[in-house]
Amino acid sequence: MRKVLSRQEVIDAVERRGCKNPPAFLHKFWGMGLQEKYGEQLNKLADLYPDDICSVFYTEPGYDVSPTQNPEYRFGFKDYRNAERHSIGESAVLLDDWSELDQFLAHFPNPSEPGNFDVVQEAAKKADGRYKLGCFWRLFHERFWSVRGMENLMYDYYDEMDNLKLIGKRLVEFYKVIIDKFAAAGFDGIFTSDDLGHQHGPMMSPEIFRELYFPLYQEIIGYTHERGMHFWLHSCGDNTLLMDDLIEAGLDVFHPVQKGCMDGQETVRRFGGRITFLAGIDVQYLMPNASADQVRQEIRQMKKLFNVDGKGMLLAMGNGIMPDTPLENIKAALDTIFEEG
Repeated sequence: MRKVLSRQEVIDAVERRGCKNPPAFLHKFWGMGLQEKYGEQLNKLADLYPDDICSVFYTEPGYDVSPTQNPEYRFGFKDYRNAERHSIGESAVLLDDWSELDQFLAHFPNPSEPGNFDVVQEAAKKADGRYKLGCFWRLFHERFWSVRGMENLMYDYYDEMDNLKLIGKRLVEFYKVIIDKFAAAGFDGIFTSDDLGHQHGPMMSPEIFRELYFPLYQEIIGYTHERGMHFWLHSCGDNTLLMDDLIEAGLDVFHPVQKGCMDGQETVRRFGGRITFLAGIDVQYLMPNASADQVRQEIRQMKKLFNVDGKGMLLAMGNGIMPDTPLENIKAALDTIFEEG
């Protein structure tokens, strides 16, 4: 098994300067219920495999309830105990009436909330020469979705575009402070999520993406680059129709190129050499259903496919590993990820 990669080796892979051994990130991505099923066996297995990247999440604002002692450190602005729910009943619709937009914006959380970077500062001390990746979830589409609920958002794309742009502008202002704080702590990249795709295409038309999201992506990615950091994005589903726009906006690393949604060979043919792939191992079908040998074979094929001209790629799980996945398949995947190139 290969050694932990240095910061420079990860940078070389991200910037496509040459990559013998693909860096691993999110390779120990445990889905809900996996830890409960395997317990200490999983912990012992995880300890055998290194982390090439020091990834750290800051303490993000809550949705309807703050995660801190400050009740205002949340994106909500009122009492949501009887609010409409979305995402299979798990989340409150934070802004259910556009007439309350001014109140929503007036109560936006403070990105300089005291203590929200304490965990980042501590983790950075333990990076040991590795690439440091600052993380947070839900960039723009996912954030609008969490504020309005998916059904409302689909109508908003056509009926409330100006109001969405107002929220987008405020989000950019918020994220710029977060990016500045990661930069000040010496981080090398920013990783976030924005599930833009479903099984057969994007959640919105390419025209809606171009009008609403492209300027936001371009501004926040450009701001990140100005501070000397890369920008990484996780987006599930089929993002094929949006890839050219994401590349034009300056995106450095894309995850996961979801199998069953995006054609890997076609994605590499059309976009390889213009963006670096954090190629995601299929957790939906391969990991739970294949044999250990089939898992190994698939990952070796991924290394050949996504490491375009040997210049750079990274490897990850496509999402959280599900609890119906055999432990031997998890071990086979990790062994193969860390095979010496």
